[in-house]
Amino acid sequence: MTVFWLAALVLTVLALAALVMPFVRQRHGRSITQTELNKTLYKDRLQEIEQEDQQGLADDSQLLVSELQHNLLDDIPEQDSKQQQAVSVWLVLPGIAAVIVLSMVLYFKLGSADKVQDWQKVVENMPELSNRILLGEGGDVSEQDLQDFALGLRTKLYNDPSDTRGWFLLAKVGQALNRLDIMTDAAEQAYMRDPASASIIAVYAQSLFYSGDASQQAKAERILVLALQQDSSQLELWSLYAFMALEQQQFQLAIDRWQRMLSLVDADSERHQMLQQSIAFAQAQLAQHAQQQEQVSEAPATGPSYQITVDVQEGVEVPDSSFLFVFAKAVNGPPMPLAAKKIAHPRFPLTLTLSDSDSMMEGLKLSQQGAFYITARLSYDNNAQTTDGDWQGESDPISSEQQETIQLHIDTRL
Repeated sequence: MTVFWLAALVLTVLALAALVMPFVRQRHGRSITQTELNKTLYKDRLQEIEQEDQQGLADDSQLLVSELQHNLLDDIPEQDSKQQQAVSVWLVLPGIAAVIVLSMVLYFKLGSADKVQDWQKVVENMPELSNRILLGEGGDVSEQDLQDFALGLRTKLYNDPSDTRGWFLLAKVGQALNRLDIMTDAAEQAYMRDPASASIIAVYAQSLFYSGDASQQAKAERILVLALQQDSSQLELWSLYAFMALEQQQFQLAIDRWQRMLSLVDADSERHQMLQQSIAFAQAQLAQHAQQQEQVSEAPATGPSYQITVDVQEGVEVPDSSFLFVFAKAVNGPPMPLAAKKIAHPRFPLTLTLSDSDSMMEGLKLSQQGAFYITARLSYDNNAQTTDGDWQGESDPISSEQQETIQLHIDTRL
């Protein structure tokens, strides 16, 4: 706060100097101008007297010089200078007072002095807030406490942006306050500084998933997949990974991930029981969904169908969370897929069929193309877009009249 008041004082002094200097320059400038003018007139008249004396036109040159000097003394503006100085002071003093009063009024009206004082108070109380929020000391934590703690953290991180733990705590506070903007920005900063921390990965992936944007959600899954490939024992990441599948109503995928977690916890632990309850809930949802699907008649396949067998190259890792995308594109046609299928957690080799029932756009039928090729892409997340690290296999051009089984081999890493 001391620095602020010193800065305000300096700015006020500068404003007063800007107000006073024109008067000082004006008064000083006028005195110099009068003196220089008198000297110039005196020299010019003295030269004229000398010339008249040399030409014999002056009767008494010494008398003329004496009169000229006397007139010069009489013309010195001593009284006017004093009067001008007195007038300038009376003009400057009200201006100085007006600047000071106006500055104070504008600051207390528009300067949010109360908020500045509150901010300084929060910074001073950060040790107490930290103990209350992080250690549970001093009673319950209110929403205002969390807001104050977030303000103090932002101040600290402004002065020390390399504090990874501070960014992580700010992200967690943003999550508690339902401030996705704070959570996402802080989590991203923490992840940039420590991309190997499971806790930071979890909060960053959560922030991306909560955004509701498909590309951000795919990025969240990608981050989790890469982290679990590095260390598959991270329960926190598996839990979030299963929750994301449940939120997307991918019940079987959620079940598979929870079952993977069961092998990582003790059979008699409370967490093991919670996982079993979660699996039972997802299984009930899956059964209900299957029943609804049975009630809806499946559209019969139209036109010819093409049987496809897909296998992977030896050594290609196929995690439980992977997805297989199989799609057909015309050799000489639009770039978008003509027909496509997605298979969650595939087991190779597998066989599937593509037909006009799998068309992506009305009017673009697979059987109506002269030739097409089929691509199978193995993705480690649910992102239909090509991502670095995916594996892919592609067939040669296929005639629409072909009846033999199409063999696809996934052997190229993107």
